[in-house]
Order: sequence, then structure tokens, then C-alpha cells
Amino acid sequence: MTIYVWPSLFVLNELEARGAGDGPTVVRHGSLAFDQVGRIATIGEQVINLLSARELGVLEVLLQRTGRLVSKEQRVNHLYEWGEEVSNNAIEVYVHRLRKKLEPSSAKIITVRGLGYTLEKPGAANSAAAQPSGDPPAIT
Repeated sequence: MTIYVWPSLFVLNELEARGAGDGPTVVRHGSLAFDQVGRIATIGEQVINLLSARELGVLEVLLQRTGRLVSKEQRVNHLYEWGEEVSNNAIEVYVHRLRKKLEPSSAKIITVRGLGYTLEKPGAANSAAAQPSGDPPAIT
């Protein structure tokens, strides 16, 4: 387990600059947690090491829109600065790498062909697996 220690004055200034206190800074998705201020992702208590800045950006935008489609335009706007050239293949590589790193968690990135990606809602896989294959899902 990695412990980060910063001088308290630095932390207070950094939190003020980032708008801490305006809402939750840790986004959770099953066993996956992402600290938006510290830019640290964890599965359970284990820090996910070696996430690039772009992978963190993909994770952040997916977590902010869990269960909803994240289009190419939304990913590009979140990951790249204005005027920066974007390769669709590069984004696919970031998603592929992120999927590999998230395997130990319950978080699943779903591809919606031609449209974008979505982060499966927690428990969605379990409820789909519980349905018999021949029966339609129950409407409640």
C-alpha cells in the first residue's frame, strides 16, 4: 500500500484551487474508486499503478457518465486540448489498456460500435446473468 504525504499548506492551497468542498471528490463504481483531486484510482485498497494521464482521463469521463454513452466528441473534448490532433486509434488504445488494468474490478467498459463507450452500471452484469436465456427481462 502506498501512502502519500504532502505538507498541509500545499494540500490546502491545492484543494482550494481545485474547488474541493463543492461536491464529492471520490467517485465509486463497485470496488473501483477514483479520487478526482488526487488523480488516484484504486481497486479495493490497492492503488492501480501506471495509469497514464490519458487513461485517467478516459476513466474519469466514463465514471462521470456511468451507464450512459460517452461519444468520441466527449472523449476528445475531455482528453485533448483545443487544436491538438486526435487519432481515433489512440483513444481505442487507451481504452484497451484501461480495460486490462480494470480487470480485477467489477468495472466493465462496453463498446457501442460506431458510437462510443459506456461504463456498465454496477450489478448490471449480475442481473443479466440471473435471467434465463429464453425469457425476456422482467419489467418492474
